[in-house]
Amino acid sequence: MQSTRNPRLIFEPLRTDHLDALALELLRPEVLEYIEDDLPSLEDFRLGLSRAIAGPPPSRSDESWLNFLVRHAGTNQMLGRLEATVHDGIAEVAFLFGARHWGKGYATEGLAWLQSEVRHRWGVSGFWATTVPANLRCQALLVRSGYVEVTAPFPTLLSYGPGDLVFSSEMRT
Repeated sequence: MQSTRNPRLIFEPLRTDHLDALALELLRPEVLEYIEDDLPSLEDFRLGLSRAIAGPPPSRSDESWLNFLVRHAGTNQMLGRLEATVHDGIAEVAFLFGARHWGKGYATEGLAWLQSEVRHRWGVSGFWATTVPANLRCQALLVRSGYVEVTAPFPTLLSYGPGDLVFSSEMRT
């Protein structure tokens, strides 16, 4: 897949040669506050995303791991990343943007693009996301994007952890 764009953003498949520059945006305590207990080293950051880029192991061949870099269309600056894990007819989505870029609508635009891309390329219309209760910024973005909080029962979610809040959105064709 090649890069695509909207008027403000460029979306391209995440590659390992992006990781050092992306770390400058994302490897910060305020960005990873609700994801990591301790800030990972640059090496661990690279390793984790390199594994994600490589895709699922053979034992999970029924999954697709989609990882995208988001850039500003005017400056080409890296803003953050988007991901979706497609499995069992659903997509679990996530987004992570540098703190300097919060509050500008980039993540909202990015999530809308990701959902459209997944729907068109993989035929998925059910989207799911999880977050910890303390991550109010994430919850607000999901609600703005048409997600609603749901309680069990919900499908098996690979990103779910005990105590997480679960959100769902159904895209209509």
